[in-house]
Amino acid sequence: MRYAIALDVGGTTIKAGVVGTDGAVWQPGQYPTPASPDALITRSARIISDYGRMILEGEVAGADGPIQPSQVIDTVGFDVPGIVDESLGMAVFSANLGWRDFPAREALSDASGRPVAFGHDVRTGALAEAHWGVGLENFFYVAIGTGIASVLILNGMPVAVSGWAGELGQITVPDWDGNPVSLERVASASAICRRGASLGLIEECDGAAGLYQLVDSGSPEATQIVDYSMKQLAEALAPIVSAVGKVPIVIGGGLANRGQKLFDELSTKLDEALGIVPTPEVIGAKLGSQSQLKGAGLRAFRAER
Repeated sequence: MRYAIALDVGGTTIKAGVVGTDGAVWQPGQYPTPASPDALITRSARIISDYGRMILEGEVAGADGPIQPSQVIDTVGFDVPGIVDESLGMAVFSANLGWRDFPAREALSDASGRPVAFGHDVRTGALAEAHWGVGLENFFYVAIGTGIASVLILNGMPVAVSGWAGELGQITVPDWDGNPVSLERVASASAICRRGASLGLIEECDGAAGLYQLVDSGSPEATQIVDYSMKQLAEALAPIVSAVGKVPIVIGGGLANRGQKLFDELSTKLDEALGIVPTPEVIGAKLGSQSQLKGAGLRAFRAER
């Protein structure tokens, strides 16, 4: 068994761990995400150093007991959100994390003294799903949580011809009042929750679970919110399906916790939007919240082939 140290940067936390070639994560940890790029690199390098020390001292257990330093590859996996140019190792833009044209791969490699396998968080998560999760070679992956991002997987690999690839959540759609907004302000988990709160259906937002409880209890107002959200999502996905063909649509992110009811709802709306074009299967991702961390480890393994 080989292992790789991996980091997955989110808007509020950095997930870290030691990923095995079987996809298991050992010694997982979470750390606050700093507010500036330089501080992020400093903290990430320290996390890598700490994991290296723990492994050297035999403090990280793996599949067969304490992980030996000789089992850990040099390359570190590192993924970030926002607009990412993987070929240049560049974090092009992130409004939440305050960077623009930041050479993240080079900066972390210099700070940690290790090679870095760098990628976009959602594309990295989809890569792990192809390898260890849903196990499909071809699918369209949609991550729906606070925002919405996507990637086409072909022959087991993400397809991204530019850093803006996959920004499905940024296309313009009408909101519930007909105003032009981004899709993720209508169809994301946070958008569904905010709409319910604005109408007084729920008191506070914590994903879309509270509103879905009202849907399940028969609330027509809550059902209308969800129906409209799924309609807008389906109409955004329909041109992609008609262009690339009947590849399965894999839903990840927090909204996927809704399970089969969500997949059935989206499938019905897709069927309406596609007309005579065959409707693809809509299924859930398998790796949950660790998909991106696992994918970062997978990128590291592939970089050392």
